[in-house]
Amino acid sequence: MGAEGFSSYESSVFIKLIERVGKWVAYALIVFGLLSLWVYSREKKDKEKQQPEVKTEQLR
Repeated sequence: MGAEGFSSYESSVFIKLIERVGKWVAYALIVFGLLSLWVYSREKKDKEKQQPEVKTEQLR
């Protein structure tokens, strides 16, 4: 990993910084997505458990 491919040392440092920040943002989005799926599945299971308990009233 050298700075050979970059026009200046500053751009090399800037690109590396952006890549690090982007990597952590990607990790955060993955964790957020997994937590969202987990919460969704728990709510879906809770709704399925509650549905048999709900009694429907007959219309007269």
